[in-house]
Amino acid sequence: MAIPAAFRNPIIANSNGESSVVFSFNAQGQCLQGYGTERLNALIEQMRRREQIASETGEEFRTELFGGPRFNSTATISFDGSGRLILPKMLVAMARIEKHVFFSGNGTDFSVWGYEHLMSLDDPRLASQQFNARFLMEELGGKR
Repeated sequence: MAIPAAFRNPIIANSNGESSVVFSFNAQGQCLQGYGTERLNALIEQMRRREQIASETGEEFRTELFGGPRFNSTATISFDGSGRLILPKMLVAMARIEKHVFFSGNGTDFSVWGYEHLMSLDDPRLASQQFNARFLMEELGGKR
């Protein structure tokens, strides 16, 4: 898989200048979320703050319940100058990537779906992504 050019420089800038991207599975969106390593560090710090607050207020905080869903399917992956990388098989399976992938920018991160899987989802919140994916596939003739 190759990260589109429009996403590469922001990822590098948000990964301390390194060509590294973090992918994690988003169960609600049924996709992968991609972001720089600085965002991963911020998410870990956020979890630590929540744990500290829970400790101070006497509330239960279990990292496997808060952090597990977010971090147990997270991988930091290096990519080359063309954005090419190799996704772990587990993430490929979780995102249901078969032949084609679709990238969607979200401001602070981006989402990646297997094209066929995205098109099969019946979720009105994904209508824009589905339209864009369909349009791009038609424009590219199914080549990407």
